[in-house]
Amino acid sequence: MPFMLPFIQSTYLSTLLECMAAGVLIMNTRGDVYAANQAAGDLLGMDRKALLAARVDARTLAGFSNPREVEDYLAGTDAGPLQAVYTLPDGSERHYTLSRSRLVEYGKVFGVVLQITDVTHIFQAHEREKRINTQRIEALGQLSMAIAHQLRNPLMTIGGFAALLERRCALDAPCADYLTAIREGAARLEAVVREVTAFTAPRAPAPAACALRAVAREALEGLDAHAVNLTPEDGWPQAVLDPDLTRDALREVLLNAVEAVAGRDAPRVEVSWRMREGLPALSVADDGPGIAGDILPFVFDPFFTTKSVGVGMGLAKARRWMREQGGDIRLEAAPGGGTLVLLLPPGANTLNTGEI
Repeated sequence: MPFMLPFIQSTYLSTLLECMAAGVLIMNTRGDVYAANQAAGDLLGMDRKALLAARVDARTLAGFSNPREVEDYLAGTDAGPLQAVYTLPDGSERHYTLSRSRLVEYGKVFGVVLQITDVTHIFQAHEREKRINTQRIEALGQLSMAIAHQLRNPLMTIGGFAALLERRCALDAPCADYLTAIREGAARLEAVVREVTAFTAPRAPAPAACALRAVAREALEGLDAHAVNLTPEDGWPQAVLDPDLTRDALREVLLNAVEAVAGRDAPRVEVSWRMREGLPALSVADDGPGIAGDILPFVFDPFFTTKSVGVGMGLAKARRWMREQGGDIRLEAAPGGGTLVLLLPPGANTLNTGEI
């Protein structure tokens, strides 16, 4: 990089770098730092002069929770950002997004530009949102369980005696129709009680290394889903997750997808996997009508449904089961129309969700 040194060490570039809010380092392929702004020094807890005299190596990267991954990222060709947690000398933790650009001339890499952006405030906002959602779900769960407990026995009595009267008493219309309506109404309320119980019941996660294809096949068992394709045939990875919680969450997503494409001439639901934030995530893509923007914020809310029948707990249960194990669910626009649902495994970054 000798021919670049005059520019890199110029007052012009130094002033330009100091105008940037993000930390910026310019280094050669060995990791020797040629230029850096004060923001980079502050983010790394180092004096700028010391940073300029340093080499980005294992010792310099020791403050990162994933130093080897950061080192590989700087030396690699992946252009995507990398999320990292950094511990400052005072012991405080910060969450950074690292972006790297390679300096290339005549086909040869002669340096690297590293940008460090502090996203701690975004991470903290997500954590606050998670806590609020958890508290809301817990409060709803307690209320729902109390209501379900009070409703269960009376509903069983109403539904049971209505069915008994239908079998034993030869009632004429319209009395027979009234009795049928009572029995069917009790059955619908019993379904609500069952769904609420399933949603609020605590399930302790037991994470393990699982073959994603096996989890997907188990989720498909018993489903009348001729439109569902499991693809590809081979090459599915493993992921560390709770197989039972993930299977049940995937089943709920599949039920929603199958209903979304019902009645189409050539319905398509594809179960596959995609890399997200460096981890393999199960995906369900359908070619249904998609989700309208005005209802998108509510699709994971308990009891929300746009159907004339149904309880509206499927996606709420799916998200709870994924979050209970440290994962999450994300909605994206499916290529070619429809909806793409991603089941993110534990450990996947959720700072930049990219949700639609």
